[in-house]
Amino acid sequence: MKRLTAFTLLAGALSVAHAGGIYRCGPDGRTYSQSPCADGRLIDAADPRSEAERAEAKRIAAKERTTAAELERDRRARELAREPSVAAGFVNRPAVQEVPPVASKPKRRAKKVKSESKDFVAVEPSKPK
Repeated sequence: MKRLTAFTLLAGALSVAHAGGIYRCGPDGRTYSQSPCADGRLIDAADPRSEAERAEAKRIAAKERTTAAELERDRRARELAREPSVAAGFVNRPAVQEVPPVASKPKRRAKKVKSESKDFVAVEPSKPK
């Protein structure tokens, strides 16, 4: 994969180099430009490889792409074939079982006792019949 990346960078640098050169600019030398800059230096970006070396690099890149596709296909097949892991002691069932609702009688509201005084009066609830 590193070869493919290096090849791509060199091919890009070669195409830019034919357009007029690459200049390394900036105080730290980390900026590149196609046009000359004040403190820039021209970089030699010519590809020193022969035509046979370029063809070999293309062949290797194609082989690596094919191998990567095969590995990905194998990995996906393994992932699909694998059973999901379950913690020991757990059963694969819903955590909450649905219980049908119980029909309940409507609740009756307690009658309010009106008192003429504003003091609190405790009242014993009556027993249901």
